[in-house]
Amino acid sequence: MKNILQGRGFFLLILVIILVACASLVYRVFSVGSAAANRLQQASITSGATHALTATAQPGATLPPALGMCHLKGRNFQMGIAFPEWSPAGYGGGDQQWLSELPQMRAQTSACWVEMPVLFHQASLNATVVTTGTATPSLSSFRYGIRFAHAEGLHVFVTFQLQAGGSHPWAGAIQFTTYTQEQTWFTGYWHAIQPYLQVAQQEGAEQLALGTEEEWLQENAPADLWDTLITNVSGVYSGTLTYDINWTSLAMKIPTWMHNNALKMIGVSAYLPLVETAERVDPLRISSLWAATVKQKLDTFALELGEPVFISEIGYRNSSDALYQPWLTQTSAPTDPTEQAAACGAVLTNVFEDEHILGSFFWGWNNVEAFSLKGTQAARAIQTQYQSLQG
Repeated sequence: MKNILQGRGFFLLILVIILVACASLVYRVFSVGSAAANRLQQASITSGATHALTATAQPGATLPPALGMCHLKGRNFQMGIAFPEWSPAGYGGGDQQWLSELPQMRAQTSACWVEMPVLFHQASLNATVVTTGTATPSLSSFRYGIRFAHAEGLHVFVTFQLQAGGSHPWAGAIQFTTYTQEQTWFTGYWHAIQPYLQVAQQEGAEQLALGTEEEWLQENAPADLWDTLITNVSGVYSGTLTYDINWTSLAMKIPTWMHNNALKMIGVSAYLPLVETAERVDPLRISSLWAATVKQKLDTFALELGEPVFISEIGYRNSSDALYQPWLTQTSAPTDPTEQAAACGAVLTNVFEDEHILGSFFWGWNNVEAFSLKGTQAARAIQTQYQSLQG
């Protein structure tokens, strides 16, 4: 009897092993999907999550393995790349470009931060109603994008940007003639951004710019309107709060509201021209030229402000005239990847040791015309520099 039981026990043990192996195989078949989907499964298990996330990478796309969060071996410097998406589906689960290329951006540049612009709209430079537009991500897409970036090991910097309808869309030219109009605009702007602030807070976006390059308003609208906006924003969002000025504001008087205690940093869109004519500069000269022009002005502004700043946006065209009017997105000059790479490298050579500058965000990975860093020498130049600060 004992021998029979032992035989049956051995048979049952073998059967159990076979069943466990089969179950494991079935689980692997049904659970293994795209790398992006697997990462999002982890990202979706967060406080405040409202729905499960799934992701489908571009057919045939090969995603690199997710990298861990950056470990800095030196100063706490924000190493970022902007990755704008200009549609309601942008940053969302159906945005194949975002899903497949964000991991590539991290791998090719060694960035620790991604800048996610959110573009709002108003009908004209004098309109007081601010709304979402055809280039604004939906709230669900925005939420998804933050989670996906975190799943890729990236910190998130959200920038609220604004364009006006018409032939001159720059937010810096938005202006009004009465206090009532200004007050109405600030109220409308607050209502437009509030839902996105709530999502940024719920998903733990680490940093957020409450406005970008609104130059006339920042210089002329009464400080009480700005302080009220800052109070409202900081009442919803508890991360690092910033405001981003255009480089032309560096020479202007600093408004009092920029010293508001809730505003932790001032960013600068640093598209300062390095030359006055459309010429190619010897790449070996660019670093010293950058120091004498851009760095000097940034340091002077930081000293006047009384605190360090960061470069919230900077980029150079892939063209031989990259240093001439670098804010222009298009040029008739021939492509010149070496010039672009040297310009980007010069930025980091100068700012890494500058105690007045706390970070840099390059414009941009894709959807930025001649500025695109995707697969370029400039991306490799940035990676070399960013890696030097990481342990």
